[in-house]
Amino acid sequence: MRLGILGATGWLGQGLGLGLIAKGLWPADRLVLLNRSGKAGGYADQPVIWARDAADLCARADILVLSTRPEDFPPERFDAGGRLVISFMTAWTLAKLSARWPTARIVRAMPNGGASIGQSYTPWVAPSLSEADTALVARILSAMGAEDRVADESQLDYLTALSGSGPAYPALLAQAMLTDALARGLPQWVAERAVEAVICGSAPFLEGRMGSLREILDSFLSYRGVTAAGMAAAGPAFDRTMHDALAAAEATARAMGK
Repeated sequence: MRLGILGATGWLGQGLGLGLIAKGLWPADRLVLLNRSGKAGGYADQPVIWARDAADLCARADILVLSTRPEDFPPERFDAGGRLVISFMTAWTLAKLSARWPTARIVRAMPNGGASIGQSYTPWVAPSLSEADTALVARILSAMGAEDRVADESQLDYLTALSGSGPAYPALLAQAMLTDALARGLPQWVAERAVEAVICGSAPFLEGRMGSLREILDSFLSYRGVTAAGMAAAGPAFDRTMHDALAAAEATARAMGK
């Protein structure tokens, strides 16, 4: 089968395409690609197929991945027909996509920026799929990292706000720490390395330990030292800020689909 990617050189589309090739999940010469710029991106040395336009993409591909901005979709002469379609777009709900192409097998998925380095977490939803299509979707999305099928679009809306944010919230925390460190007079390079140690260096310690977070936090609090004092000051206000941020993002994701 040929896999077509609309928006093939964007952050997510290229992460998917190059991930499929690098992991041996899809032959490069069975990828049909289309973008707006006409540039090859990271595919310059790959024997991929470049479609002339949306009609050509649809004609050549058996499976379609929609990795384009919602406001730019659908391009002229795009016709999904009865194909398996995997959409990465917000705003375009299962109902909207199915209304356009009633015979298509529609899947909505929400990768994040980690797709570019094979570290995305991609939740996805589909109303009904055969076992073969289910396995195929999981295989395709695994090119970007971990994937899970969720129960419905309301869960996908929330995960669009949570895991779909990718590095945004860690970057926000890093910026706050960096701003504070510089305000205290630390040299730029010292401040940057210190913050990077917190945000990036500590990440491997937490990997695979999400079920033990309470124990980890309690162990820091039990020392009743410097870190415990900082955690106590952050406390409920930090939790509330995070809750408000996710609630606002979820509401926006849901509103975009109406």
